[in-house]
Amino acid sequence: MRRLIFVILGAALIAAACAGEDSPEAAAPPPAAVDPAPVPLSEPTGEPPPPPEPPQPTTDEAPVEESAAEAPVEPPAPPPAAEVPADEALSEEESIAEPVEEAPVDAEPPAEEPIAEPVEEQSAEAPVDESVAEAAASLPVDPEVLIGTLDNGLTYYIRNNEEPGSNLSLRLAVDAGAVNEPAPGLGIAHFLEHMMFNGTEDYPRNDIVEALRELGVEFGPDINAYTSYDETLYMLDVVTTQAGAIETAFNVLAQWAHAATIAEADVNEERGIVRDELRLNYETGDGIIRRIFDDTYVEGTPYAGYIPIGTAEGIESVNPEMLRDFYETWYVPSNMALIAVGDLPVAELEALTEEYFGPIPARAAPPEPDKFSPISPEPVYLIATSPSWAYSYVSLDLKIPAFERGTVEGERVQLLETLLARMLDARLKDAYEQGFLSQLDPAKWDPFSYTDGIRFYGTNLRAEDLAGALGDYWSMVLSLEADGFSAEDLQQAADLVRSELRFELDSVGTVQDHEWADLYAAHFLAGADIGTVADRLERVEALMAELTAADLTAYFGSIMAAAAPIVIAVGSDPSEVPAVEELRAAVESAAPGPVPERTAEINALMEPPEPVEPVTEGPLEAVDDAYEWVFANGASVVFVPSDISEAQVDMQAVSQGGWSTMAPGDRALAGRLATRAVLNSGLGGLGPSQVERLLEEQNAGVVAFIDETTEGFAGSAAVDGVETMFQMLHLLVTAPQVDDKAFAEALQVGDILISLAESDPDWMAWIASIEARHPDAFEWFNPVASPEALAALTPESLLDRYLERLGAVDDLLVAVAGDIDREAVAELARTYIGTLPAGEPDTYVNRRSDEPAGVVRREVVLPPDTQSTGVEFYFEAPLAEVNVALDVAAAALASILDARLVAEVREDIGASYSASGRVTPLLTPAPGVGGLVVASGDPQYIEQIQVTILAIAEDLATNGPSLDEWEEALAVLGAEYTHEANSDYLYAVLRRAYSPDEELPTTGRLVEELAELEIGDVQALAAALFDIDQRIEIITVLG
Repeated sequence: MRRLIFVILGAALIAAACAGEDSPEAAAPPPAAVDPAPVPLSEPTGEPPPPPEPPQPTTDEAPVEESAAEAPVEPPAPPPAAEVPADEALSEEESIAEPVEEAPVDAEPPAEEPIAEPVEEQSAEAPVDESVAEAAASLPVDPEVLIGTLDNGLTYYIRNNEEPGSNLSLRLAVDAGAVNEPAPGLGIAHFLEHMMFNGTEDYPRNDIVEALRELGVEFGPDINAYTSYDETLYMLDVVTTQAGAIETAFNVLAQWAHAATIAEADVNEERGIVRDELRLNYETGDGIIRRIFDDTYVEGTPYAGYIPIGTAEGIESVNPEMLRDFYETWYVPSNMALIAVGDLPVAELEALTEEYFGPIPARAAPPEPDKFSPISPEPVYLIATSPSWAYSYVSLDLKIPAFERGTVEGERVQLLETLLARMLDARLKDAYEQGFLSQLDPAKWDPFSYTDGIRFYGTNLRAEDLAGALGDYWSMVLSLEADGFSAEDLQQAADLVRSELRFELDSVGTVQDHEWADLYAAHFLAGADIGTVADRLERVEALMAELTAADLTAYFGSIMAAAAPIVIAVGSDPSEVPAVEELRAAVESAAPGPVPERTAEINALMEPPEPVEPVTEGPLEAVDDAYEWVFANGASVVFVPSDISEAQVDMQAVSQGGWSTMAPGDRALAGRLATRAVLNSGLGGLGPSQVERLLEEQNAGVVAFIDETTEGFAGSAAVDGVETMFQMLHLLVTAPQVDDKAFAEALQVGDILISLAESDPDWMAWIASIEARHPDAFEWFNPVASPEALAALTPESLLDRYLERLGAVDDLLVAVAGDIDREAVAELARTYIGTLPAGEPDTYVNRRSDEPAGVVRREVVLPPDTQSTGVEFYFEAPLAEVNVALDVAAAALASILDARLVAEVREDIGASYSASGRVTPLLTPAPGVGGLVVASGDPQYIEQIQVTILAIAEDLATNGPSLDEWEEALAVLGAEYTHEANSDYLYAVLRRAYSPDEELPTTGRLVEELAELEIGDVQALAAALFDIDQRIEIITVLG
């Protein structure tokens, strides 16, 4: 997988600080549009943020995370199949929408691949002979990492690394998860992970969280953990400039390794939190669907029944003795590893490892459980339905052989798997575009891990006739198997693999501490490759030189002979999906037939236009080393050189206006469907596959968005692909198109959104909050198009809505940050930005209702299959201006609010897994600040949770934070402002659209304002924002 190229910028970023929950995230491309693609800057808003659409069943192992839950963000269209950059903070935010399979709970752990698995005789084998000795040989290890073993048996990995600097990333890896429990359904491994935050010998009860907050470590982003079927991983990142931070961090992990207290009172208090986590993840409509997938994927394997979070009965039955027994059995030095990566000398880190972990007594290594998961030749056909599931699709998976990571043969099998996936994916997209497939969404074929011993190829498809579409898809798979692959197919796939590895090689110098730490944890737990990228590229080049198209054809045939399809039809009701017999008939009647023509490859998206000279150019003094070009068409480009991410360039372009300038109802039509259809249709006469394949080769991507008050683009690219990124932005303005397939898919998405608004609890709550906030302007703010509006759409009218906001430029501000020369950016700006057509100047319109007076309360009644109740509170306050001082005060208040919610709602009440707050400066359509508090909870405790939240808000408004809270918040923000990313530069530059240069939130200015911030400033902000008699309150209640 490719390592980065996503600009995933958090809610603090700018297009961002405008308004409208249709943040640019909503514009992330549908599958097959752009891969990889950035997710643009998300946008703080006075309106409640939308929920994620129901998540799809996982394409990876299902970890349960110990993380402070965050409010859901605007649901983007499904992301392309590429890795999220490791700098993204772990959160509970999930993408929406498509029947794309996703991780079901919280955030994904570091990439996990399966360990060695005995392969059945029928299973696919690598077609090239190798000696047994060579096959078993381990891959070489990067000499920059020190791997050692303490006398007690604990393994350690230590690396000196200077990115991001002043940082230490620590991991405690435990080679034990749910499958190691004494019986299915107990959830002991996960419950034990929770208990690590509830008392050790040196840190009673919740003192660990408090001790770390004093050092600037925030629960969730910086301190976290997950438990999966196979493993448990604890993660801690600290800023090394804080006095005592390094020693405290080592001590915390050492305490987790051997000194958890697991007191009965603490266990009983935590039980309600774990129970609510189960309620959130599995006692909902989408959770019911997810559980069916979970059970199906592990049926007939040692993992069957051992779901990491456990069952309700299992959670209620867990006692301290059970937890202690698991702890003492599996948390032994010989079954754990300590990973330390940061800008400290290796010798110092090794000495700290010996000091804190050496005294832990050695104990016998536990027996390794049998994880052999056979490939069944018997097909599986199932129906999965829930009344609150909003749309129908079919999931098709094929179990594939696992491989032993970290070995020569394992690497070879992984390469075969990757090449095969790329070739099939490309040929299936050809078939989709040429009319061989009847599904509405673009075809795909992806490999994924579910556990260490279970891997699949998989796809999902949506269609008017699901059984027919399934038959078409499987017939095409059989056709491609029968026809075989060509040298051209193999060359195309190999070029993509080379491109990704070369980009990884170019950017290896800026790999972050936490990326190395996660990789070394994956090596200990699952044998991940930790050699140098140069060595890996050399080995892969040698392997690809040996492989032929016939080898890949034979490999594909062996997989098809060994495994049978797993087919699950998903919908709201059995009447909405094909019956099992229809699914079986569709697969059994499928037969090989003609195959599509191969799509012609392209070397560029367009011929470069003749460059134009800027009207003015020069340094931008407010941002270090920034330079600006201003063009006659009204567009300007600001470049900030940055080697924070080597060989990578990030871009965001924003213009004023958005759907606020359009007609009522265009929020959904323009902001959701039009951008989606354009990104799914190719560009400038080129087909979607042609565009996608070039972007893959160039490691580049761009998306378009239309928000409430802004519209624009976000992009990211490897240095070699920067021109392609600029070309794509240019064509998204000058030559967008909407083809019939993309139009039909967008229409179905419109229908899905209608269903979500009627049946999905999160969407029902979100829309209730919009109606409460905008009672006389709901026609403008409704995020769902009406059936009548959808029926009136044509491809031409949908494209017209896109062009209305994105077909010309007037005040487009393009911010570019990355590892490239200024002269190169200057030429790209003159060629592709200065030549964009100029439009009539305009700006946004304030369509918002006045804030309703008093307390506005709405109840959302949950469907009968959903037990996850919760509360949401919305506050807002107008301000004269938004400046950097407000940015810092809002961040401090948010940190204090979050800490109070975790302590008083989650921990003290003990019935809420998720409790979090957000305080956001608002730039448009009028300056102000918004506050959001959300909490899940046991239905019996919802009223107590409500009362507690309001008491917290009122106390902060009346009395302000305590001195301890104040000092902790300063430490947290001080740590946060220590490190910079390209996103920080983009954020600062884009604020120029709303603020004078002296009020741009550069890291330097944030640090200055933090030094000037006083506790009274935070109380004053709380007093302005948290008027508990002036709020919107959304309550979800049992039906």
